[in-house]
Amino acid sequence: MRLRERAAAVATSLAVAAGFTMAVSPAAHAGGYGCSGSLIDTYAVKSPVNTLSHVYLYYNSSTGYNCAVNVKTAYYSQFKHDISIEIYNTTLTEDNIRWGVNIDQDNGKYWQYAGPVKVKGRGMCISIVASTYYYDEFAHLYKSAQHCG
Repeated sequence: MRLRERAAAVATSLAVAAGFTMAVSPAAHAGGYGCSGSLIDTYAVKSPVNTLSHVYLYYNSSTGYNCAVNVKTAYYSQFKHDISIEIYNTTLTEDNIRWGVNIDQDNGKYWQYAGPVKVKGRGMCISIVASTYYYDEFAHLYKSAQHCG
């Protein structure tokens, strides 16, 4: 009887531990990728067929910086392929001429993610460019003038 009780306790512990492990999403881990602050947006980086990665955009109100990472979806992180992330800030004048552009970028052959990349965001607009390659699949994202302010 004690053996059954012990086996049941071990099985319950393993099930609980597995549940906690599976419940954590990539977005929750983005802080571990070097970004601090609050998650303010998520963008899917899609090919015509699949979503190859997600961009997580953070804002740290104490520093005024935006930070972004491009994280491959679980299936595509099994292999080392080209992945990139670029973030830049701009301030638009009244006639929509850009000035004050600052840029940070990261690209290479990575297993899981590119980044973190950071730029000052307070009082400016943020633009993001991201891409992910997977053999013959290519996914690209361009978001211009996001989260202005």
